[in-house]
Amino acid sequence: MNIPPIGTTSDPKVHTIEAGAIRNFAEALGLQFPAYFSKVQAQDLGFQDVIAPPTFAITLQGHAVPGLDLPKAGLIHGEQSFKFGDPITVHDEISVVTQVIETKARGPLTFLTLETVGTNQHLRWVFTSTSTIIANQEAL
Repeated sequence: MNIPPIGTTSDPKVHTIEAGAIRNFAEALGLQFPAYFSKVQAQDLGFQDVIAPPTFAITLQGHAVPGLDLPKAGLIHGEQSFKFGDPITVHDEISVVTQVIETKARGPLTFLTLETVGTNQHLRWVFTSTSTIIANQEAL
């Protein structure tokens, strides 16, 4: 396992948001909010186009963080949180970067916290996802 220094950031990865991806995500969760499926319904609410459910952001990953090498087994997803800015809509170009923001060692456990930030084509913030991964050194 290799963890780069705090502040190490991935290259940006740009995602073009498609209506089908939003629809599939919303259907998979059993969501029925009309603005997730209909441009007309979304526009009636003041949006440009179909909007994505807030947690759609989990599907938007950045490139790999340079030097970050985690084992394939023995990892625990410890925590996940989101903060949201502008809504994600169809045709948006969302640029995503991931950064190492904290590492802690407690006995045989290593806690790695990553922050993923998405901004749209207007350079407006759309989401921040913070996740903590726990690796048990004894299990590796």
